[in-house]
Amino acid sequence: MNFTNADTNLINIVNDLRARQHEEEWFEFKENWYEPKQIGEYISALSNSAATCGKDYGYFIWGINDKTHEIVGTTLDYTINYSNEPYQNYLARNLNPSIAFEFKELIIEKKRIVVLIIPAAKRVPTSFLKDRFYRIGSSKVNLDRYPEREALVWKVLNEGYPTMTNTESPIQDLTFDKLRSFFLDHNLELKENFRIYLRLYTPSGKYNMLACYLADNGNIPVRVSIFSGSSKAEKLFSVKEFGNESLISVIDRIIDYSISINISRTIEHPNGFREDVPLFDQASFNEAVKNAFIHNNWTNRASPMVTFFNDRVEIVSFSSLAPNQTIEGFFRGDSKPVNEDLSVIFLETHLSERTGKGVPYIVSQYGRNVFDIQENYIKVTLPYNWRHKFEAESLTFDESSLNLQLTQNETTVLNMMNNNPTITQKELAIAIGLSKTTIQNIIIRLKGLNYINRVGSNKKGYWKVNNKA
Repeated sequence: MNFTNADTNLINIVNDLRARQHEEEWFEFKENWYEPKQIGEYISALSNSAATCGKDYGYFIWGINDKTHEIVGTTLDYTINYSNEPYQNYLARNLNPSIAFEFKELIIEKKRIVVLIIPAAKRVPTSFLKDRFYRIGSSKVNLDRYPEREALVWKVLNEGYPTMTNTESPIQDLTFDKLRSFFLDHNLELKENFRIYLRLYTPSGKYNMLACYLADNGNIPVRVSIFSGSSKAEKLFSVKEFGNESLISVIDRIIDYSISINISRTIEHPNGFREDVPLFDQASFNEAVKNAFIHNNWTNRASPMVTFFNDRVEIVSFSSLAPNQTIEGFFRGDSKPVNEDLSVIFLETHLSERTGKGVPYIVSQYGRNVFDIQENYIKVTLPYNWRHKFEAESLTFDESSLNLQLTQNETTVLNMMNNNPTITQKELAIAIGLSKTTIQNIIIRLKGLNYINRVGSNKKGYWKVNNKA
């Protein structure tokens, strides 16, 4: 078979859907199943669900096992007659409004696959035989029995796929003093018309969820929990809420807090070499937290969660992949955030980079298996380098009595900064014989423990070493 570019693209789509852990509301796998009337109902359901999921198309695919996602091939004949007319005519005649669905045949792994391509609903929900259907999980349901779901479909069709910019904030009396302070502290300019520049209004002129996220009083807390054991059934040592204010600074605060938890152990190798090994890779944690904020679905005010156990730390964001993102694209680091406007602000404030290095870096340190990508959340699980039992006295990072012992490398960096405040990270790495990433992690930790501050810009500033005596 000679494949066209369109066929190759469709094969890539099929393989991307197979790579997902479960069927989602906008695609379905079957082997040889054929129920003529129910297929029409599935077209309605997948068309409406694709719209609410922000997809251009839904897909019904024959020849793939719906449990294992293994390609098994199919003998489905979609060209036969049904009720004395061609089956596709029967479907088209009973769909309202008329949508340009299409059957396509492919050969994948030498096996026949049939793909029913279903355009997402536009303007009004898609119905079959005058009934409107929808997918809830893997179930096909009649929307008449789920008025809230039907209202969601109409809302999306009328207002567009919900985003931080077109979703109205539940709080309209918003202030932005801490946002101004954040820009000032980071030597950034916040223009007078920043509300327009940062797109903080809905099309109707109301403050949107992006404004709620950036405001002093948006009241969106982010919880960081610490458990004594390996599950949430174990004793809860600490719960800290970061937020209820401008969340633009919360990432830095969570990272600072994590640094106090990320203690190092000195491991002596048989050859006599001594190595300081952190509890977990700090750079991976930082990237996971930033990604969780960018990819979280803030429109429903659900916040990311960070949970420390005695053998791992979990970072959860409540959204799946961006509507136009693929599994392979996600792991390659293709930059397609769920919240594009929030991503732009992160770039301007240097909280993230457009390089898309976050996910590939985490994969390079821990592998793909640390990512659990579901329909409604993405969880990153970073295993510890050793089991660590949290003690109550170790959870007082933000108290004035904190006195954590520095590692030898941290002490060396601190002394070199004290002797030469303008020393660069590259110069530190060369002088001590460490990688630049390790130096960056040490600097993050020293900042979090308030041993150092950066005064001025990254290029022309200097290190201020604080007196911790």
